[in-house]
Amino acid sequence: MQQTILALAAILSFAYLAMGRQRHDQSVDRHAQGIEAELAAVDVARGRMTAMERLAFDEADTNKRGVRTRPSDLALGPDEDETDPTLYDDVDDWNAVAPWTETVPVGLDSLRFRVQVAVRYVLDTEPTVASAAATLTKEIRVSAVEVPDGDIGRVPAEATLTRVVTPASVASYLY
Repeated sequence: MQQTILALAAILSFAYLAMGRQRHDQSVDRHAQGIEAELAAVDVARGRMTAMERLAFDEADTNKRGVRTRPSDLALGPDEDETDPTLYDDVDDWNAVAPWTETVPVGLDSLRFRVQVAVRYVLDTEPTVASAAATLTKEIRVSAVEVPDGDIGRVPAEATLTRVVTPASVASYLY
């Protein structure tokens, strides 16, 4: 009888430890998946930002040489003939574009991200402050937020990158 009780206690203890180990392993897996998703979100945002930095500062700068010293009076956003992102030729064409979804392969699976871009004029002397009038300084903000399929057991990954550009800082504008 005592051996039976000891055997049952040992079995219960082992089962308790095994369940705890399983919970721990699941927690580690969720954490690793979260880190992988965060890195993928950063890559998505960085990819869009890098592509935008290759564009002209403003429509007034496309196919021009030199650096402007006065702001243009053009509105932010795509021009009439730029109906598709493949036609965008300056950074502010991306302003007010509807968010879209990008899929990133991760191992044997894939992650989806909702990507959104915002461009605004900021003060030349204080680039964290929005400007109501056109300036020679723009802030680009790219956000990528994970769109999970069902419950993933963690907070969806998110990355937001911000870059301040001027006519002289945009890569394609420097000949």
